[in-house]
Amino acid sequence: MFIVPIVTGPWQTNCYVVAPGDPQSSEIQPCLIIDPGAEAERKVRRVLEEHRLRPEGVICTHGHLDHVADAARLADDFAVPVWLHPLDRPMLTEPVLGFGPGSEPLIEQVIGSIVLPAPADLRKLADDDRLSVAGIDLEVIHAPGHTPGCVVLRAYADAEPILFSGDVLFAGSIGRVDLPGGSMAQTNQTLRRLRKLIAAETGILPGHGPTTTMARELATNPYLSKEALA
Repeated sequence: MFIVPIVTGPWQTNCYVVAPGDPQSSEIQPCLIIDPGAEAERKVRRVLEEHRLRPEGVICTHGHLDHVADAARLADDFAVPVWLHPLDRPMLTEPVLGFGPGSEPLIEQVIGSIVLPAPADLRKLADDDRLSVAGIDLEVIHAPGHTPGCVVLRAYADAEPILFSGDVLFAGSIGRVDLPGGSMAQTNQTLRRLRKLIAAETGILPGHGPTTTMARELATNPYLSKEALA
C-alpha cells in the first residue's frame, strides 16, 4: 500500500492519499482520498499529478470543516463518490453546525463562505461496513464521541493492520468533545470498544499529529488506560 500524508489548512489536518501499491507504472493508478479538508485541494492535486494517480472515491472520517471542506470539489471533479456517516451529514454543508454559533466569521475566513456544496454522489457509512475502493479493502467502525458520526477505518498494508483514526485517537491524546455533538461518555464507550477491536500491532494514522501504534497508545495514552475507562 502506498500512503501519502498531506498536512492541510489552519488546523494542520492530516489528509491521506492511498493507493493499493507503490505507483511505478507509467499508467495512471487508482487511489482513495481520506479527509480532504480546508485548503487540501491544491496539495492533493499535486500528489495526484506527481504519482500519476486518479481518485476512485473520497472518504471523510467525520463532518468537521477541516476534514470535509474540499471533499465535494475533488469528488465532483473526478466524478467519484464521497462517503460519510449520515449523523454528520448536516455539518457537511453547514460547517457552523460542527463548530457552534459564533463560528461564522472564522469559517468564512477559512473557506470564503459559511456553506459548502454537497457532493453529487454522497454515500452512507455504517458500522461494520466493508468497502473496497481503488483496490483497497476497508472496514468501517463507527466511533462516536468527537462527533456523532465519527468513524475509523481499518485496512491492511502488506498484511499489517493500519487504522485511519480521524479525530478519535491521536498520539497521546484524543479528539476534543466540547464542540456541538461531542460527548465524553460516548468517547469512553468508543475507546473501550477500540481497546478490544484494534490489535496492538496496528499502525495508527490520525487526523492530526504524528503516526503512532496501538501498542504505544495502550501503554502511554492516558485516555486509553484501564483506570480512565473503568
